[in-house]
Amino acid sequence: MKQIHKFLFLGVVSTLIDYAVYSGLILMHVDYVVAIVAGYSTGLLANYQIGRRYIFTAGVKVGSSRTEFAAVVSIAVVGALLNIAIVKLLSYSVWHIDPIYSRGAAIGIVFFWNYFARKIFVYH
Repeated sequence: MKQIHKFLFLGVVSTLIDYAVYSGLILMHVDYVVAIVAGYSTGLLANYQIGRRYIFTAGVKVGSSRTEFAAVVSIAVVGALLNIAIVKLLSYSVWHIDPIYSRGAAIGIVFFWNYFARKIFVYH
């Protein structure tokens, strides 16, 4: 299976984890920014561990595993900020879409950032 297809499958799994945490917190009336950060962080940890072992196996461009993890987290921080901006735009600024739905749109958009940033900056 091509690498991007594996990453897409992994993205589905980690997104389900992320979205479950996010949705649960939203339903408990937790602020959407906190819910995004909590869900995204949980999904990121699963994504990093699985992706490192099964998808990006050709090696890293950045040296040590500590540097690799820092690079992945840096990419994820940008992804989380993009998620927050998209949800704010769709749910709290312009269109007032339910935040559960707007987060789905944000996840779809940010997937491409995550894959290509990791592919270009972190892994071979």
